[in-house]
Amino acid sequence: MKSLTLYDEHHKHPVNRALHMIAIPVGFSSVVVVWWHPILGLLLIPAALGLATLGHAIEGNQPAFMKNPAAIFVAPVWLFKFLTGKARKADPAADTQ
Repeated sequence: MKSLTLYDEHHKHPVNRALHMIAIPVGFSSVVVVWWHPILGLLLIPAALGLATLGHAIEGNQPAFMKNPAAIFVAPVWLFKFLTGKARKADPAADTQ
């Protein structure tokens, strides 16, 4: 899946990946939390986006959702594949070219 490969390429830095490991579940849990505590649920969204944006600042690139808001839905798929060891590794040789 091309979008997963692109997503992986923009999340190489270990701190960026760690922040996304937190931000993705926080962001998507806001959808559930908002039913029980609307204010907390709505506050989780900017918290998640802030963590992800900080990760991209550390990585030195721009979040994909800035150009394509639909890219935010690739995040949970990437996280699942990453945690299960099924994520495609970015080609380190491509960095030297």
